[in-house]
Amino acid sequence: MFYQFLRAIRCALPTSCIVCGQVAETDHSICNDCGSELPKLSDCCQRCGIELNGRLSHDRCCASCQLSPPSFDSCTAAFPYVSPINKLIADFKFSARFDIGYSLSRTLASAFNAYYTGMDKPELLLPVPLHESRLRSRGFNQANEIGKVLAKYCAVPLSHSTLSKVRNTEPQSSMNSVAARAKNLRKAFTVSGMAELSGVTHIALIDDVVTSMATTQTISRMLREQQDCRIDVWCLARTRL
Repeated sequence: MFYQFLRAIRCALPTSCIVCGQVAETDHSICNDCGSELPKLSDCCQRCGIELNGRLSHDRCCASCQLSPPSFDSCTAAFPYVSPINKLIADFKFSARFDIGYSLSRTLASAFNAYYTGMDKPELLLPVPLHESRLRSRGFNQANEIGKVLAKYCAVPLSHSTLSKVRNTEPQSSMNSVAARAKNLRKAFTVSGMAELSGVTHIALIDDVVTSMATTQTISRMLREQQDCRIDVWCLARTRL
């Protein structure tokens, strides 16, 4: 109830820019000046979403994906995970700044709609779930908040009950290697709503930040064991090499 009240209060306040604090003339709390100055991703690998930084690539795929493609089909982010985006996302997650989450998610929604121009959109949005203990302590699932914005502005159904996190893991940010991150997530997720996947052939998996891809890889592999489908990952930010 507290977070629902806080969300409603912040949405009702006059719009100010989430970056500079000045009055924003847009309806998503990023003024035009800051919007033009926020960091942007350059050419990215079409599979894992990592920036190529001018490196030669085959079919716009990085060398890692050419050797070992991820278990999902594509990964697209709205921003690189650098300042001030990293601070904004932290404030959204850990200080319940729903205005920030909404604003960044609106940018992601615009990218989502542009990406699928002339193509079929995913049939279902699946936010990466939190374990119930983490959900109780935080009060909300940031991936689900992002998914709500995408569902509204991209006209794709959202399911927050299809996936569950059944094992409370250590924060992925505390793991110092890709192998440790993967091990940390072993048997952590389950598909709890198979009926919602019936007939679905294209899924968008939603998260706030993609770093090592351990979470998205784990969930994508699990989904593909249950369903023959395309899986596109969408996130607010992608880390750089």
